Amino acid sequence: MSELRDYQQRVIDEIYATWQQGKRSILLAMPTGSGKTRTFSELAKHFCDRDRRVLLLVHREELLWQAKKTLEKILRSPVGIIKADRPMQLEYPVQCASVQTLVKRLEKQEIDLGAIALVIIDEAHLSLAPSYLSILRCFPEALILGVTATPLRLDGRGFDRLYEALVIGPSVSELIWRGFLADYEVLAPESFLPTEEGIRIAGGDFNSADLAERIDRRYVAGCAVDAYLRHACQKRCVVFAINLDHSKAIAERYCAAGIVAEHIDGETAPKDRQAILERFRAGETQVLCNVNLFTEGFDVPEIEVIQLCRPTKSVALHLQMLGRGLRPKEGRKALILDHAGNCLRLGGAKADRCWTLQGLTEFIPAPEASINPMEEAIAPPIEPSIAFSKTQIDLPNFPKRRVEIYETDVDFFHLPTHTELETQLARQTYSQSPPARSISSRSPRVPSEATQSLAHRDRRSAPNRQIPPPASSQVSAKRRSSPPKRHLSPLQQVGKAAIELAERMENILLWIWRSWFPPKRKRVETPRRSKRPQGF
Repeated sequence: MSELRDYQQRVIDEIYATWQQGKRSILLAMPTGSGKTRTFSELAKHFCDRDRRVLLLVHREELLWQAKKTLEKILRSPVGIIKADRPMQLEYPVQCASVQTLVKRLEKQEIDLGAIALVIIDEAHLSLAPSYLSILRCFPEALILGVTATPLRLDGRGFDRLYEALVIGPSVSELIWRGFLADYEVLAPESFLPTEEGIRIAGGDFNSADLAERIDRRYVAGCAVDAYLRHACQKRCVVFAINLDHSKAIAERYCAAGIVAEHIDGETAPKDRQAILERFRAGETQVLCNVNLFTEGFDVPEIEVIQLCRPTKSVALHLQMLGRGLRPKEGRKALILDHAGNCLRLGGAKADRCWTLQGLTEFIPAPEASINPMEEAIAPPIEPSIAFSKTQIDLPNFPKRRVEIYETDVDFFHLPTHTELETQLARQTYSQSPPARSISSRSPRVPSEATQSLAHRDRRSAPNRQIPPPASSQVSAKRRSSPPKRHLSPLQQVGKAAIELAERMENILLWIWRSWFPPKRKRVETPRRSKRPQGF
């Protein structure tokens, strides 16, 4: 097995130093593709060498086998598996357990794991779920290490109710600069999938049922296939869809265009799922369509293109989707086809995000009463308030036009992917977020002047539209102290101003050129069998 990278050794040293301070539970935040499994496997080896028992908690079968394979390489000894329909081998000092299986066996007292010294939680952004807390209550003396790429919950609150310290790994920008992750390009269409009208907010994200009803799956499928043929033909691509019907429709449209595509979801049988993944790795399948299946622990370096057909308000989900395509590619860049406008809405992977146990620094949670972290009851979510530096970077203004429902041959534009702009996009998300509308609220509402004016606007998303925050948020934000501003050197300020000026001039010239000399549409020649089937 390869030696630890310097940043992996650094976070391990920091974890030990934090434990020595008397803090029992630690949350480790490292970007997707930075080697989280390699890092916690090294920690497990340290405990195993001292004859201490280790328990790893995972919530998906793919993660279970990936972690087991890596652990056995590091330990050079077998690892036990706790999973339904699998024999247990509890004599091994390191056990990989499915959360769903372990919680049931512990409740029925069907298993005795002995004195566990360390509990490792993979994908720890899920660790406040009742099943995880029920397991942790069974090991009150064990040290706890949660590992995640996105230490953030959908409701905006952090993890200070369970973890006592946060250890942060390198940034995505650093990993790209050092060659540990691939750089990427973002292509966005002239008009995004609509997310403004008629879409309720459920659990901090767009309601998938409303998205599916509002966005026609035939339109999504047509956009996805046309964009792939024009910008990513013959490359291996993963598509993130809204729901099962959308994912299947996109896969069928790809197949009709002569491109080998398959749909895969959580209900796919394990054997069939493994066979599909093997065909994708071997290059037999070019496109995989899924719904929230590959957002966690899907390690396939062969992915060259990420196609975002699912709008989201979740920073965590957005970063998990982008991270699937950033594995190193021998100097080649990954391609992001952003049909949903997520990169303009939430910022890219390079954005500087300051993670804390309370969430992102833009979030200021309301004070809450002291809660025992092992209690199963979880407090209701709170609405985050926003306070951050008012320094703004103008967003790129792309020419917009209304796209008819079946007109899928639209132009794509490159989005700048430098850190400064992506950071500003990420921060602007929180300053523009309207108050969430509860999905359970059914009471009639009197339309205001603002909502009436929205009805006359274009029904598609406008990512550069300024949304004023509520008056109450403005008042409360003034009363709070803003976090310290980032001071730039004179040279950095000049460089930043030059980048802004160049982007503005580029957008102005592009708009003038396209206004005076509209481009001629080129028809993409596809095989005979790629003709649009009836019903599309």
